[in-house]
Amino acid sequence: MKIRYRSDVSSGLVTLIVLVLLPCYALMIYLALWIGLALLIIFTALITDTFVNTRYTIDETTLWIQSGLLFRSRYDIDRITEIAKTTSWESAPACSMNRIRLRFAKRQTLILSPQRQQAFIDHLLRINPRISVKPPLSTLTKRV
Repeated sequence: MKIRYRSDVSSGLVTLIVLVLLPCYALMIYLALWIGLALLIIFTALITDTFVNTRYTIDETTLWIQSGLLFRSRYDIDRITEIAKTTSWESAPACSMNRIRLRFAKRQTLILSPQRQQAFIDHLLRINPRISVKPPLSTLTKRV
């Protein structure tokens, strides 16, 4: 059974993007740079699509990531070794700064920002109970 988790969307991140793009739009219109304006509209559409269509789908053994039109990937849940909170600004299929970092075998990492973060972590732990959660972010982790 597949369960889909949408990415959380940070209003601060959206505000930052809008504050950067609005002066660009104003400048393109003021200088009558219509080709530049058309490219900016396409760029804005791609950003908007990413914010609207970033989601994480979990099936029996696989985590599927879709972020807009351009990014699709899959990860084996059995290869996840650790989940931890992160405040990293690095580029990731995450539309919020309320992020978690998944660490895989061979030092690969993935940053996500699911809306229902607790349910998402608990779902991963039901599939792979060997995942270490730092600090304990899940109701399924053992309290010591």
